[in-house]
Amino acid sequence: MNRLAFPAIAVITALTTNFSPVVLAHEAGDIILRVGAAQVAPDDSSSVVNTATTGPLAATSVGVEDNTQLGLNLVWMWTDSIGLEVLAATPFDHDLKVSGLDQYGFNTVDLGSTKQLPPTLSALYFFGSSSSPIRPYIGAGINYTTFFSKDFTAKAEAELGANGLDLDDSWGLSGRVGIDIDLSDNWILNASVWAIDIDTDASFNSALGRVNAAVDIDPLVYMISLGFQF
Repeated sequence: MNRLAFPAIAVITALTTNFSPVVLAHEAGDIILRVGAAQVAPDDSSSVVNTATTGPLAATSVGVEDNTQLGLNLVWMWTDSIGLEVLAATPFDHDLKVSGLDQYGFNTVDLGSTKQLPPTLSALYFFGSSSSPIRPYIGAGINYTTFFSKDFTAKAEAELGANGLDLDDSWGLSGRVGIDIDLSDNWILNASVWAIDIDTDASFNSALGRVNAAVDIDPLVYMISLGFQF
């Protein structure tokens, strides 16, 4: 799991020690559009895999892999210090893993893949004065994640008879930290981290009947971006 964004934020902050300030206000009514690379890094856990024929299969679990896409976020400054932000992105494409089936005579590890979109609405509080060239901030909000384009690997289909993958959509809370650094009259460098509560119930048909597992994805989302202030 990649944790490079925390050092990146520290490096960016350190570089500002010798930074020549640009006076660009974050003021009420301003709109900030940021575009950059966003990585979803799940801190995943799951219940054991349960099948209709066997019941719970001890020491099994389902996992979700990292993915990086183009990230977008839009901030509207309600006051000089409070903003409302929407996070969006191109669809994240995650590989799905299953572990522990080898003890039951199956070799499948790569289960399949799914795409997801995690739009997140946050309220932000910016520290410092409205004219500060460096403005760290914190925030909290709500996330909705929808899953689509759900597919199995050829091995899962052949060995497990897997088909009909279903992943429930998720609502959850989110928290975030970030920092804006003014580069010029309108351009901003940004580093951000979100912690998002994403949970889903996964199920599919198999040779052993319907299979179920509850999966807590709970990712950290890292984003390094360039912003423009209108």
